[in-house]
Amino acid sequence: MIAHGQESSVFKRLTQCRLFNTKQLNNTYRNTDTKRRTMKNNKLLILLGFLLTPMLANAQWTFDNTFLPDTANTSDLFFEVHGVAVDPDGKVWVQPFSATETIITARDGNNGDPDTLTTRVVYVYNADGTPASFSPLSVIEYADGTTPNDTLGQVWTGTGYEGYSGRGIEASVADGNIIISQFNRLYKIDYKTGKGLAMVDPTAGCSLGEATTDAEGNIYVGCVVGTDAPIYKYDSNLENEEVVITTTASFSRDLQVSADGQTIWWAGYTNGFVLRYQKPDEFSGFATPDTVLRGIRAESFDLHPKTKHLWVGAGSLNDVPDAPYTPQTWYAFDYDALGTESEEPLDSIRWSAGAWNADFVGEFDAGRPRALDFEAEGTVAYVGVFSGGDTPYDLQKFTTTQVYTSNEDNINEIPEGFKLGQNYPNPFNPTTNINYTIDQAGLVTLKVYDITGREVATLVNNRKNAGEHTVTFDATNLASGVYIYTLQANGVRLTNRMTLIK
Repeated sequence: MIAHGQESSVFKRLTQCRLFNTKQLNNTYRNTDTKRRTMKNNKLLILLGFLLTPMLANAQWTFDNTFLPDTANTSDLFFEVHGVAVDPDGKVWVQPFSATETIITARDGNNGDPDTLTTRVVYVYNADGTPASFSPLSVIEYADGTTPNDTLGQVWTGTGYEGYSGRGIEASVADGNIIISQFNRLYKIDYKTGKGLAMVDPTAGCSLGEATTDAEGNIYVGCVVGTDAPIYKYDSNLENEEVVITTTASFSRDLQVSADGQTIWWAGYTNGFVLRYQKPDEFSGFATPDTVLRGIRAESFDLHPKTKHLWVGAGSLNDVPDAPYTPQTWYAFDYDALGTESEEPLDSIRWSAGAWNADFVGEFDAGRPRALDFEAEGTVAYVGVFSGGDTPYDLQKFTTTQVYTSNEDNINEIPEGFKLGQNYPNPFNPTTNINYTIDQAGLVTLKVYDITGREVATLVNNRKNAGEHTVTFDATNLASGVYIYTLQANGVRLTNRMTLIK
């Protein structure tokens, strides 16, 4: 695996294997939309895509085993996985699309007797594969002992029950609690006890995709069929519903949001690209989206807990991505580089039944990438597959020997050769110069904010070579005051202050 902050180009590995010349590969892979279209019509470049993919797919992730390898009837338990989440204690939450349990409810039936009810379930396992004390989760009970008018996936309509399938599951990045999408309903579950914390029926009443959270614990969710459907935002208690995006496009099983809540990625796998919604500043709504990762056919996302790379499921044999991407593969990207010439995979995980059991190759190859999550250190990955066939390989475990550190872990470990100088002159009116030095080539952003945190200028937002650089900031249209400028590159962030006096 290529560590965060290191040279990201996968073409170096190809060159080391003496397959191609580095310059040729870089020129090919740093493609615009025009170059992608050219790829489709050029057999040599198509061949390049297929040769490139196995190099990415192997990376340094190793298939460990199916999860749970020693459990009888695992195929029945994990048939058609739609969601997987790892909580702060390392427990693995698995949401099959339609797995059921038969229970006796307290609700009176037509004859005044308790109902026998088939309900959807979520399975919860400790990291060693043993069931959690409250697994399987089928009836949502709350800490005060109350039970809502439905079980998980079964809703009382007044005359009978309606069964709804599982649609996604994710651990909140803010508190680790579990957000479950169950058809048209959202649940928040205490990851320590399995007790319910909150529930909401989004106004749209649609089939929901997987929800996601920002660093503050706000919860975002959209409809699978995105055309003319909104994206909702709730607070951490699933209250205060807000429509943040009124209309999405295409089918999408998932969305992701940046930690600050300023960027939303919409998978939209039938589009053949990812929609990126961004706020121009924290006071504005989301602007008209742009498109990134053209050709990848994304079904679902995940953010790595350490590197914060955006992991993208690259389609299936049902929705085949364009070269150089291939189905049955998860790719990692620096989301700050999306939409730039540095939009290239940094890592990958490839799942396939054929590597360990040829009996299921035909069924499993048609699987769709519905779920991915990492344990806290980022070295163990759980891959969930909607196989469309009764195989025991719908949940797989991968490991890597790579040791990850987050930006927070390295806050006092600024690389030698990485510097952000004090602007000069300072104070200034109306222009000033800013020097910065980066230790290796990569995407660089240099932005200016006012004292309230509002972005007022982007001075650099492109790939730069290693070395010293200078940029001029013109504040002609700004008022006097203190301004903050921030440099970010190769996983490192530095900040300084300057004063404008008019």
